Amino acid sequence: MTPEILREKLVQSADLLGWPSSDVPAFVLDHFRGRADDPRSALPKGSFGLRLGAYPVLVAPITLADVEEMKRALRGLHSQMIIARSYMRPEEVINAHIMLCATDTVGSADWRQLVDLAERDETVCRKIIWIPQEGSLEATYDAFVARTFLATPWLAAETKLDAPLDRNQGLAQRTLVRHGLADAVADRWVALAEQFGADPDTLVTQLVQVRSEA
Repeated sequence: MTPEILREKLVQSADLLGWPSSDVPAFVLDHFRGRADDPRSALPKGSFGLRLGAYPVLVAPITLADVEEMKRALRGLHSQMIIARSYMRPEEVINAHIMLCATDTVGSADWRQLVDLAERDETVCRKIIWIPQEGSLEATYDAFVARTFLATPWLAAETKLDAPLDRNQGLAQRTLVRHGLADAVADRWVALAEQFGADPDTLVTQLVQVRSEA
């Protein structure tokens, strides 16, 4: 697989949400903004910069074959993201992501463990790796995107009205009664709390007074 396929799928996922998407070539430049004579990074061929809604994304390939090679690639990607931040708006830096497409894998447990560790490391930004599989491209992409900001679990969830958490009318009053207050006192306490101003001492005095008069 290629990062171009991942890029296309990410744009399609953003379109389904009604989000704007655009290519941002500046995210993959090899120098900081305003310092064109100071190259710092060399990304693998096929890397892209995107904006998906409010999220800036660096899309790149990665080979899951040699542990040390992968570690070096991740260090380079971290460096590139630091460069890319200089081209981002201040408010969107916190949303920056690196999304990687595995272009080659070796069937051993080593790279799987490393992928897990790589994704947990959010020192620079969040990283998520898509591992496409022949014959189940859509399934692996769905599993990948479900772990990203593009996930929409509420679209597939069954809506249930009047669930227990929805039935909270009078909850405070019932709780107070259950803990020993008379109905009238609990009603008055709730009313006082709803009228609460900026002076907690006054509220406490009023609550004590209502109880003593009961």
